[in-house]
Amino acid sequence: MSDFSIPGVNSKYKTEELIQGLVEAEKIPLKRMEDSISSYKTRAQTWREVNQGLGRFRDSSRALFGFQSPFRERRAVSGDESVLTATATREAAEGKTRLLVKHLAESDKFLSRPLNLDFSVPEGKYGFRVGEQEVRFNFRGGKLSAFIQTLNSRGEGIVRAQVVRNTTESQVFMIESLKTGAQNPLSFLDDSVALAENSGLVERDLEGSRRISLDQASVKPWTKPSDTAVVQNGTLKLTPNKEAAVPISPLKINNTVLELEVKVTSRKGEIPPPPTPPPGPSIPEAPSLSFQDITIQGGASKVVLPEWTPPEGPRIVDDFAMMFAGIDGVPVPLPELSDTADFVKLTIPLGDYGKEISALYFRNNNTHRDIELRAVHLYDPSARGDFRPVNPVSTARDAQIVMDGIPIQRSSNSISDLLPGVTITLEGPGTKPVELAVEPDREKIKDALIQFVGYYNQLIANINILTRTDENIIQEITYLSPEEQEKAREKLGLFNGDQTLLQMRGTFQNIMMNPYPTSAGEEVALLAQTGISTNSRTGGANYDAAKLRGYLEIDESRLDETLKNNLAAMQDIFGNDTDGDLIADSGVAVAVDNYIRPLVQTGGIIPLKLSTIDSQISQTNRRIDNYNRYLENFERNLKRKYGVMESALGGLEKSSQAVENFNRSGATNR
Repeated sequence: MSDFSIPGVNSKYKTEELIQGLVEAEKIPLKRMEDSISSYKTRAQTWREVNQGLGRFRDSSRALFGFQSPFRERRAVSGDESVLTATATREAAEGKTRLLVKHLAESDKFLSRPLNLDFSVPEGKYGFRVGEQEVRFNFRGGKLSAFIQTLNSRGEGIVRAQVVRNTTESQVFMIESLKTGAQNPLSFLDDSVALAENSGLVERDLEGSRRISLDQASVKPWTKPSDTAVVQNGTLKLTPNKEAAVPISPLKINNTVLELEVKVTSRKGEIPPPPTPPPGPSIPEAPSLSFQDITIQGGASKVVLPEWTPPEGPRIVDDFAMMFAGIDGVPVPLPELSDTADFVKLTIPLGDYGKEISALYFRNNNTHRDIELRAVHLYDPSARGDFRPVNPVSTARDAQIVMDGIPIQRSSNSISDLLPGVTITLEGPGTKPVELAVEPDREKIKDALIQFVGYYNQLIANINILTRTDENIIQEITYLSPEEQEKAREKLGLFNGDQTLLQMRGTFQNIMMNPYPTSAGEEVALLAQTGISTNSRTGGANYDAAKLRGYLEIDESRLDETLKNNLAAMQDIFGNDTDGDLIADSGVAVAVDNYIRPLVQTGGIIPLKLSTIDSQISQTNRRIDNYNRYLENFERNLKRKYGVMESALGGLEKSSQAVENFNRSGATNR
């Protein structure tokens, strides 16, 4: 029984090993097909990487002449960022502007007197108004900190308060408006009025403001009674050489400002041009005498006419010192005016001029200007109705700036409606005008060019690796990490001799070296003239094979110089509209885009290559499936045949054993 065996399982003839050996030998074509699948996938993945590299390079090219071209980017440069900063969009026009920031827009911020630590807010209805917005709430009474917490939660975006322990035994209460501008004063409503008075935030305003009435009765002579200006419909009009005095009941001017509307109209266009010499008299030439072919000219007159002396032109006087204030009994000059297209509002703080104002004076010494004044108002900007703040940290007022001599007011320190496409942010007042320049954003242009060169070099490096077998190509690419170098070695020479890649590299190199029409003519017609070149000049002992691979290099100093002095030509060399149809049709970037498009678009060269490889993979997979079925049948047949063989051998063994036993028993009987 020890020799018993099950066919194909534990055969003593080792048929299973024989079968597996035969099957493995039959699997050799299958292994080849599987290897080809791996090769196809590697080639497909490599072509996809080439396609991605082309896509990145094309995108960087299109960005240099398309709608998002960095050549259209603008930036705003401030001459003093402590006074103002600015940002510019593509719509901003290049140019320079001078701005004087007199003061910033501010909001109301009031501070209370020192309060006891146990100061409490009584129960009541409290309200606050900022401009046209209000916040109202009921408070059941309690500590000041609880009141502030309720106010801040209800007044979000409108009003805010805080309490500060200014000493170990007292605290102060500060409340502020969250909106700047003179039209957004902070007002107290309902029980907030009593709270503001009790905490020393505000006090009763005893004097109030003064609106100066302009009529013929209130306007008095100043220094020339016969040249007093006239008033029409509340507007004081001063023609040339007119003046006026407007008496005011004496008013303390600690925090007072003068507000008025002024219009200064220039009439220089009405000044007649200088006279020209009058016609005649003139002395006629003497007659000539002719006889046959002989002509005798008459002699010139010896009378000398006197030279013409032009009469003296009209006297022209420019004098912008037009306003004065009677401060402490003395006329004090106020800021000078300038020509305006319409009425402009002026706000002049008077606190620095003296202690008391008693009159306003106006004088027009100009020979070709008219002055009109109206809406004259003296007031304390910190006053809030019948109240004024006791300790104002700041008061609501507009920002005041002067742009190129034009006075401007805005309620916010962020101004976006002065220069198209420019947002100006006021940072602080200045003592002199600050120059704001809007210019091309050369840094963004430079970054885009560097990206363009980077994607080009990556693409050329990949083509070199795929089409050559020299490992030095990988060593020359210094920016590769060790892992990237190892991957590059696996692809080295994978497409050696591939005409598509070789033609691609040659075309790109030609595009980078070709001349293009620009606004600078021959001075900037080649990419190399801008500081971007292959730098392939080698030879002798300094021979460098890497310089011949077609990579681009950037001479940064030369590139900066071109961007500074020949920006239009730099733009043209990448994308230029030569036929006036508003579509770029010439340039490096345009040529790159035109060449890459048929390579990567649907139905293009690379998609067709990928489609072909995908078909080869599908066909090979079908062959593998068929061959696997063949191997299954092959192995099954081998097992069947070897099973039959083993059965036959087993029968023979039994017959042989029977014969042997018979012979052995016969010998014993003898």
